[in-house]
Amino acid sequence: MKERVRFLLNGKPVELEPPLVPQLTLDWLRHQAGLTGTKEGCREGDCGACMVILGQRPLQIDGGSPASKGAADPIEWLPVTSCLLAVEELDGKHLITIEGLAEQGPTTVMKALHEENASQCGFCSPGVVIALTARILQGGPLDEAALKRALEGNLCRCTGYDSLHRSAKRLASELCTLPGEYKERLTYLVNQGIIPESLAKTMYELPAPFETPSEAGPMRNAPGPARHILPLGGGTDWFVKHDETEAPREIDFIDSHTHSRYIKKEGPFIRIGAAVTMGDFFANPLIREAVPDIETFESLVASPGIRSRATLTGNIANASPVADMTAMLLALDAQLVLLDTSTVSSRRTIALDQFFLSYKKTAAGDTEELDEILLPLYHSGRPQSCFNFEKAAKRDRLDIAAVNTACWILLEDSPSVASSPVIRKLRISAGGVGPVPMVLANPAKILEGQVLTTSLVVAAADGALAEINPISDVRGSAEYRRQALRRLILAHFIKLFPHIIDEEVLLK
Repeated sequence: MKERVRFLLNGKPVELEPPLVPQLTLDWLRHQAGLTGTKEGCREGDCGACMVILGQRPLQIDGGSPASKGAADPIEWLPVTSCLLAVEELDGKHLITIEGLAEQGPTTVMKALHEENASQCGFCSPGVVIALTARILQGGPLDEAALKRALEGNLCRCTGYDSLHRSAKRLASELCTLPGEYKERLTYLVNQGIIPESLAKTMYELPAPFETPSEAGPMRNAPGPARHILPLGGGTDWFVKHDETEAPREIDFIDSHTHSRYIKKEGPFIRIGAAVTMGDFFANPLIREAVPDIETFESLVASPGIRSRATLTGNIANASPVADMTAMLLALDAQLVLLDTSTVSSRRTIALDQFFLSYKKTAAGDTEELDEILLPLYHSGRPQSCFNFEKAAKRDRLDIAAVNTACWILLEDSPSVASSPVIRKLRISAGGVGPVPMVLANPAKILEGQVLTTSLVVAAADGALAEINPISDVRGSAEYRRQALRRLILAHFIKLFPHIIDEEVLLK
């Protein structure tokens, strides 16, 4: 673990020694820093009351070119739930709280909320201000829909959401000329009263982080006696469930490994580093090129504050049967590179659909960690591909699925594709219908090599039911899960081929 941590807090340098037991940034802000504007709500990343803005170096692709929201920005500004962020992870970053934004008085975002009556008890208001401000700082197309999406991780018990949406609409109208270039954008946002000038002056550079053992390799390779170190990729699940009274434990925060935060083309694969977050994945142009319309499913996965922290490798290693990103990657035929931390050069590759052995048990050895995800490349100049994701949950946003499924299809490249597509290759994943997430074999057997028809699609959906073994729990009965999966598989084809598959099949 890091011996020291160096970061900026509302533009002012901070250097401290992290505690042996990981301390959450929320607790440090409220109890050590005395900044109580960041509120404690659910402590699970669900309500957004504790949200802060985290400035960090952007993801890099293809030799160092930034490629995330705001591709030319030297710093990316992300909304983060501080109840799931350890103090140690602040090293080399810039943390902005509600107090930093209000240093010179109410900001334009705060005034918009006030004038649209979007605050009553005020408990959620700091998080709402943070979420909107972070989205504005990110640049890119800024309209009412974008600002509404920024609020998906913020819950309010008082006002309802109409007043919040009116505030978003108002801000989008006032900031319609938001510059694309980073320095010009900061100047513009100061002039528009979004951020105070004193804070903006400190938002051009980040402090140098302290060197850590992970810079040279995995922490377990450090000399001396064998060390039991927990590799943690984001911690958005672990911090919710761990016992804060347990004995001190060394943690290697994978998402702090800047050298592991990359997405790049190499040979027949897109290589995705261990520190890549869900937000990185959906925003990346290489991923969007390889998987058509993948970004349209981002809002179905957690919230902006969680997606900015949760890593793909952490989502996989957690081995949940209903992990949304795992379902997508299974359908995309992903492979995993496992690194043996007892010998730096020892790596092996395993197909993702072979990684899950039983409930919460994986094929990773005791000294192995997920080092990379390999996504096969299928060039658009050859057969056409399409992708869809579906989930059944109690809420449309920020909820764990009862059942989820993803579908990836490769079509034959022929003149008749538009009217009568032939399925060259098909992968359909299913989560929540057994002890592990899985790829369904029967739909592929029925549909591959065939001209797509309604009767074959129905047969494929029915055939999938023979492969699954769901249980009943609080999210749904076994029979509900069976019927939900069948309907979601039909939904894949209705959405991807509406001119061929009629939605009336859902009624049969």
